[in-house]
Amino acid sequence: MPEAHRKLERSAIGFVLAIIGVSAIGGFVEIAPLFTIDETVEAAPDMRVYTPLELAGRDIYIREGC
Repeated sequence: MPEAHRKLERSAIGFVLAIIGVSAIGGFVEIAPLFTIDETVEAAPDMRVYTPLELAGRDIYIREGC
């Protein structure tokens, strides 16, 4: 196995293709779950959007460490 690794590192095009392949697999693993987010997260029936005044009060509450 070390010989194959050494051969891959000496070939610039092969090394670039290996990097692109591994990056594509990693990107797919990171992005794929986002396509099923609607199926896995359910909306809370009593959830609502905060008003600007409520958001300002929440920021103060967090800042003060309450």
